[in-house]
Amino acid sequence: MPRIRTLLLLAGDILVLFASFLASAWLITAWGGIWEIDFLFFLTEDKPLPSIAFVTATVITGFYFLDLYEKIRVPSQRRLAEDLILVFGFTFLIQSFISYARVPFVLSRYLMLLGSVVSIGSLVLWRSLYSSLLLNSLGYQRVIFIGDSPLVRQVASFILNNPERGFQVAAAFHPAPVEDFPGCHAAVLDSNFLGSVKSLAPDLIAVAPDLQPSPALANDLLRCSMQGLSVGSLADLYEELFHRVSLEALSTTQLIFSPAFRPKPVLVAFQSIYGRLFAILGLLLTWPLMILTAIAVRLDSPGPAILRQTRLGQGGVPFTFLKFRSMYVDADARSGPVRAQENDPRITRVGRWIRLTRLDELPQLINVLRGEMTLVGPRPEMPELEKRLLAEIPLYTQRHRIKPGITGWAQLHHEPEDSIASTAKKLEYDLFYIKNMTPGMDFLTLFHTFKAVLFRKGAR
Repeated sequence: MPRIRTLLLLAGDILVLFASFLASAWLITAWGGIWEIDFLFFLTEDKPLPSIAFVTATVITGFYFLDLYEKIRVPSQRRLAEDLILVFGFTFLIQSFISYARVPFVLSRYLMLLGSVVSIGSLVLWRSLYSSLLLNSLGYQRVIFIGDSPLVRQVASFILNNPERGFQVAAAFHPAPVEDFPGCHAAVLDSNFLGSVKSLAPDLIAVAPDLQPSPALANDLLRCSMQGLSVGSLADLYEELFHRVSLEALSTTQLIFSPAFRPKPVLVAFQSIYGRLFAILGLLLTWPLMILTAIAVRLDSPGPAILRQTRLGQGGVPFTFLKFRSMYVDADARSGPVRAQENDPRITRVGRWIRLTRLDELPQLINVLRGEMTLVGPRPEMPELEKRLLAEIPLYTQRHRIKPGITGWAQLHHEPEDSIASTAKKLEYDLFYIKNMTPGMDFLTLFHTFKAVLFRKGAR
């Protein structure tokens, strides 16, 4: 459902941009004085459609980098207008560059100016209309919660604060009285449960994983399912909303018996093939940059250019992890094996720069070629750190179900890992990736990684 909403918004943005620039061209030709030509003649002879398409693609790219396809709801038209002005400023720079470079797809300055003004106004109206009518009036999935726990309240609060996700809290039921449930009054489960469900007309009944249903409740839920209602675990709704697996709802039994956490061998083999092909291409394209980086590292501080560390791979098997050295050679001796922090004094001058640009990760392409890593997967952990974490997060070893990756689903969400809670959250993202691993998800992750590198998100 969220993907459909995003695709609809994208299609609307493209139509609005094309319509705005064509309307601006018509206005300019209708007024005369600037272009003394007919509108149809302009379309057929000057052929502006490829240039308008290029401008549209540039604007849509700017929307993507500003996360305007993740912020579907419009809480402030002023803020939206500011974002649009920034995007069109970027588009003007691109148009200026390609005009000096004598590249095609340049719009005339009059059409670019008027079209941008019309587009900004039209996009503010279109996105506000889409948010208020389509998201706030149509398409909500009404959810009934059965049970009460911190996890249930977290999901209900998220739904309440993010209506653009298309869900609505319809009701909550619990065997005992509950106070201050987010979004609704929580009722007590009684013999009239089926009648309440019928009157509420929910799209989904989400049952708390820790709830032990009585025989009567189990029978009622079975009848709901037989009548065509969707009855499921709250854990599934949690995954859909947060794109991660809830450790609180995850049981050892699921990990043992569920095939969802065992990636299909054909997918693993295919991932290994395109991972190695990408690694070969990456090394061929970046070897001059790698040589320059190695020289810069050696000149900046004494020690080897390539850092070799022992990390844990698939199945917990140790391997030699490669990266350009970004810290002083005695960094681990001073502090022990710990993760990098903000403004870490162990990082060298060149090291800080190659971390921001992620150039320090390039030698890991060799790990991919050797079959120790792949492009997308959990980050390989140091054995000493993992040993400490296992005392607090017993399921941490479940990351070893697949090969570690250069980038990953968890890395995209930029959790700082400066606490047990944030480390556990990254594990939830890793398990979600393992459960939903596909080539499409890999390419989506790589695409978003490019954005993260460009905007230096999550680098330390």
